[in-house]
Amino acid sequence: MKRIDTLDYLRGFALVGIIFINIYQMVPYVPVPPEYGFWSRLDQGLLTFVNDAVHGRFYTIFSFLFGLGFYLFVSRARARGEKANVLFVRRLLVLLVFGLVHHQFQPGEALLIYAILGFLLLPLYRLKPGANLSIGVLFLLSACWLGPIGISLGMFLFGLWAGQNKIFEDVRQHKKRWIVAMILSLVLIPLGLWAESRIVDATGLVDIAMVAGGLPEDVFYVTTLTLLLELPFMKLWLMPLNRLGRMALTNYIMQTVLILTMDAVLNLSGQAYYLILAMIAIEILVIQAIFSTLWLSRFPMGPLEWVWRIGTYGKIPPHYSKQA
Repeated sequence: MKRIDTLDYLRGFALVGIIFINIYQMVPYVPVPPEYGFWSRLDQGLLTFVNDAVHGRFYTIFSFLFGLGFYLFVSRARARGEKANVLFVRRLLVLLVFGLVHHQFQPGEALLIYAILGFLLLPLYRLKPGANLSIGVLFLLSACWLGPIGISLGMFLFGLWAGQNKIFEDVRQHKKRWIVAMILSLVLIPLGLWAESRIVDATGLVDIAMVAGGLPEDVFYVTTLTLLLELPFMKLWLMPLNRLGRMALTNYIMQTVLILTMDAVLNLSGQAYYLILAMIAIEILVIQAIFSTLWLSRFPMGPLEWVWRIGTYGKIPPHYSKQA
């Protein structure tokens, strides 16, 4: 079956946002002193933007794509006559190993929780899309008690619903609906940010507040990028996102490796401004985009994706090709 390029762009886009959060969670920073004037205001403005437009937004997109990827993986395996559930369990077990190793260097990373919670998706595959959408909403509301687990499960189910409805397989046919969703989400962003602030101040429930503030932005990001990719020249200009997304697992883990290496070499912890960390994040993304492009010009998938696929199938699958 034909690969859905839009999903690779979205994965790459999610990676871009995630690194700007991970780098300040992994490397303690100091604020630019007020006497630096412009640079202090720039540093604070950048942090405000990241907290309002990035923090808690891109992991949820990643979670949405994980649920969507689950649907595509299982449905395509079934179409090939393979034991889809067995293969998906193997896929999760390999991801669990990656997550356990990665967690030692970045506590709170996503792979470990995805691998554990992913097992809950298997019995939900046969439910109707409306049922999965309703369960997803309930999981998001459960963030009051379950925290990030409820958010991840909710976004998994939204992704599963999107896969069942095939909304990414023929965007052009449903373009008006995509545009309506984009406009509505844009209109709701100020309300979401206001609700996020009010919920935190009134209850201290950060996770549920981030759902209220983040969902409109998530929908706006995904719908806007998806619609832009309907334009051939935008697909070309944004190709670095595609290359990052094609190697999402490799690049996600390598971001941690590169951040920790640069911290150790440059002694950044407790001394660097966030502005400096953001510049380092941009440099890492540029390096990864170049490396991913060069790698994929010779190989059909990233190195860790290769290991993941071999662990899933027990061999290099004959049906896989560079265009798959």
